[in-house]
Amino acid sequence: MKTSTFENFPWWMVAACNSVALAIYAIGLYLMAGLGAVWAVFYAAYCVWMEWRLLSGSCRSCSYFGKRCGFGKGVVCSWFFSKGADRPLCAKQISWRNVIPDFMVSLIPLGAGITLLIRSYSWLVLVLVGALVLLGSVGSGVVRGRLACR
Repeated sequence: MKTSTFENFPWWMVAACNSVALAIYAIGLYLMAGLGAVWAVFYAAYCVWMEWRLLSGSCRSCSYFGKRCGFGKGVVCSWFFSKGADRPLCAKQISWRNVIPDFMVSLIPLGAGITLLIRSYSWLVLVLVGALVLLGSVGSGVVRGRLACR
């Protein structure tokens, strides 16, 4: 599959890519809050750590550093970090060690949602768990596979 590249990604693409991630974070935060405020705070801190990890690691060495990438993070990264060594687009080797923390953003609240459903069934929680599964699989797959960085 050919990768589309832009000097700066279109705003609609940045909005689409970020809306999937923000929806996952919001649903996850709601489900974790159902277990208690402490769990919600830990989950929010984990999400912030994941964003920092991405910016400080991958985004610093991306060719879109200082530019608007598919997530708009190339610009944001330049506000907080200095440029790292350039790496060709899509050249990073990804292992399970790299992606497991990304999956946990969806899997942790999925476990919380299932726990909440077992404790006390709720249609809202069921719908949110279903939305989380769809966003974490299909939504992220479309964003990562077709729109933004892989």
